[in-house]
Amino acid sequence: TSGRTKEHMERYTIAHLLSMLMKADLITYPVKLIHRDRPDFMLSMGNRRIGIEHSEAISQNEAHKAVLRQRGYGPETWYISRTLPGEPRKQHKKLIKEIKANDPGDGWEGNSPEAEWADVMFYFVKDKLNTIKKIGFERFDEDWLLIYDNWTLPAPEVREGGSLLFEAVRQTSALQQFKRIFVMTEPLFCEI
Repeated sequence: TSGRTKEHMERYTIAHLLSMLMKADLITYPVKLIHRDRPDFMLSMGNRRIGIEHSEAISQNEAHKAVLRQRGYGPETWYISRTLPGEPRKQHKKLIKEIKANDPGDGWEGNSPEAEWADVMFYFVKDKLNTIKKIGFERFDEDWLLIYDNWTLPAPEVREGGSLLFEAVRQTSALQQFKRIFVMTEPLFCEI
């Protein structure tokens, strides 16, 4: 919450992706990376040009709550709130009321964190399927989707969540539109 911008998050995530590609020996030289718009990056590796569209999976209401907590609202430790992607933006007063109530809710059981994680990441995949249809979105030899997972959940097991996400993604045209879909969920990458 200390002045972080969209550009900071994009650069942070792309740096981690490049590091992961290097460790996996998937980089072909020469390499050139250009920060741009529609898509967010153009990665040139050898004779391939790859467009990389970036998205941050974050709840706007939870991000706003983080700012309010930093300003002194609510307890120093709190329960994780259950949120849904795409839910309407809540008013400032309502968020403060929720922070002060610190209601633990029903919680998660079984594989519900993994199922919810897959649902949330799938929401952001579908959102980017709409983005690539917009006028001015340039396509390349390959197009990749890179999602930074900043969603609040109680430690989902990424392998199981990734399997659930794959099952959802393969029911759509996502893998025809994006050759690779990466989800950076620190410290891991999930690749579809």
